[in-house]
Amino acid sequence: MSFLAPLFLIGALAVAMPFWLHRLQTQSSDRKPFSSAMLLETTEQQVHVRKKLRYFVLLALRVALLALLALAFAKPLWTDPDTLPGPGPDGTHLILVDTSASMSREGVFDAALDLARDAIDAAPAGAMLQVLAASHNVREVSRLSADRSAQLAALRTLRTEAARLDFGLAMTAIDRLAESLPAPVMLHFVSDLQDSGLPTRFSDLVSSHVAALKTHVPLAARPRNWSIDGIRPTASGIDVVVNSAGENEMTAIVALTLNGVAAGTRNVRGPGTTTLSFPDLTFATGDNRVRADIVEADDLAIDSSRFEVIRNEPPAPIPLLTANSGGLPVTYLSAALHSDPTSNWRVEPADIGRFDSRTLTRYGWIIIDDAGSIDPELETALTEFVENGGGLLAFAGQRTASAARVPVLGNTIAGASIGLGNDQFLSIGQVDTAHPLLSGTDGWYSVRLSRTIPVEARFDDEVLIRLENDEPFLIERRIGRGRALFVTGGLENQWNDLPVRPVFVTFAVEAARYLSGAEQIERSFAAGAALPLTLVGGTSGQVIDPDGENVLSLADTTRAQRIQLDKTGFYEVYTSQGNYTVAVNPDPRESELMAIAAETLQRWVDTFSGTDPPAGTASFETTTEPVELWHALLFILALVLIAESVLANVYLAPRTSGGSN
Repeated sequence: MSFLAPLFLIGALAVAMPFWLHRLQTQSSDRKPFSSAMLLETTEQQVHVRKKLRYFVLLALRVALLALLALAFAKPLWTDPDTLPGPGPDGTHLILVDTSASMSREGVFDAALDLARDAIDAAPAGAMLQVLAASHNVREVSRLSADRSAQLAALRTLRTEAARLDFGLAMTAIDRLAESLPAPVMLHFVSDLQDSGLPTRFSDLVSSHVAALKTHVPLAARPRNWSIDGIRPTASGIDVVVNSAGENEMTAIVALTLNGVAAGTRNVRGPGTTTLSFPDLTFATGDNRVRADIVEADDLAIDSSRFEVIRNEPPAPIPLLTANSGGLPVTYLSAALHSDPTSNWRVEPADIGRFDSRTLTRYGWIIIDDAGSIDPELETALTEFVENGGGLLAFAGQRTASAARVPVLGNTIAGASIGLGNDQFLSIGQVDTAHPLLSGTDGWYSVRLSRTIPVEARFDDEVLIRLENDEPFLIERRIGRGRALFVTGGLENQWNDLPVRPVFVTFAVEAARYLSGAEQIERSFAAGAALPLTLVGGTSGQVIDPDGENVLSLADTTRAQRIQLDKTGFYEVYTSQGNYTVAVNPDPRESELMAIAAETLQRWVDTFSGTDPPAGTASFETTTEPVELWHALLFILALVLIAESVLANVYLAPRTSGGSN
């Protein structure tokens, strides 16, 4: 018995009041009838008033009424003592069963369940037991108890999943749980013990609250497995990456479907990794569902299929304002943005002198190959365009070198451009690789410059790249709701060799993504990951899983959600801001079926040898829900109140004139 509000029990002291009230009624000595008192002598006689308790049943009801009222307000809780785990001489035995994707090999999981049953049967008679399952997280399958039949029943509910098990994350969760369990805690780990499940740091496998670790590994034949590790779009079709693991030569057939329609088959030979090409495919506008399947049967079926969503949208037009539409800057920029098969941009060169600034609202961002070509009227329009959320990528050129300031940005150009000797070059000195624009680029330090434009950075500028002489080379300016990028080098391949360096291609693509503000929606997830509906700006919506079932209840569709992606296949997401499709696949690391090396496993087990359990027996919370008794007490209170009212009316009703006490 426990109480939620034990201070209300002080009110039970009020039971003294009925005792006091029942002693208030007094009466003198017995009276006798007498004809006349006229002849009696007057005298003073002390009268002793006797007080006594009366109406004992009524008194008991009133005491019970006050006591029940105090108990009801204290809210007592009752828990069945037979379900409460308590300290035992043999501590706690945790049975952790690996339910990750690799355990779905034929016969492996059934063997694992048999090993788990053996571990339960072999546990000491006085030990507390609990069954846990582990894949992308660790979860309790049964509650802590000494009831072996309940633990065995819990094992029968386990099924394999498509998610990956990280041993380090699992041990962290086990360590937190073991801290609140009766010591000593022994962990029985039933798993195929994949080497790919090991964490980066060995220290993550160590637990300070688990006294001993015993591994139970189901026997399995040498791995012979086909897996599809990736699907990626190409300029004309799709490439499928296939991997096979095994000692002997193997052959298989890979079938590809596009939006549910067969798109061809390819033969593949293993072992090893092979890339298969499926060219000349026609993609529909929007989300395209691509699925690749290995027809050949193997040990692990769950990784023999892979799903991918390929987005196909018409390229967005990007105006390139230039004074020379046939110049090298146009060639370099167009080639860079068109070289990426995943890019969605179409460069449209436009004469900067004839460009109608009223059309700026049609575009998300624009490019200018020579900022010095911007006239005052266009500068005003561009400034308003950026302030309203547009993007601007501008480069220095011949006309910029002769200007006193950079249009739109307003930076001062400190004197004339500086030219170096024929055999003298400047290099890049500092790159802010933490910036999202530059984090995916590499190769800046190989760029050589023979001429620079000394631009002075302002207080509100963010210099992303500096030259070795500390001059700015790439400047970002926030203007209103938009962004402007200015490169102090030209694109004629005369002042520097940036346009012919590989880094220029990645820079142009990343700048397009950065300035466009287009949200990059992730289309592929590993099983067990969480999908936030806010990916498309929506905080509510509906999700249809690969089996066609609604993931959210009607009430859940109106609240922000993070959806657990437990199944492999395509999920359809519908929100008020848009609809899209995501693909869910097993983690490729689950296809690596090689077990942990014997010496590594022994080292892991040895870390638990001699571990001192915490002193004393730990306290912990039971998973059994206590029963609140105050509802029953209020019902009994009502019955007592009715009985007290009836009995009080019987005892204390006014007497008739002929009545006597």
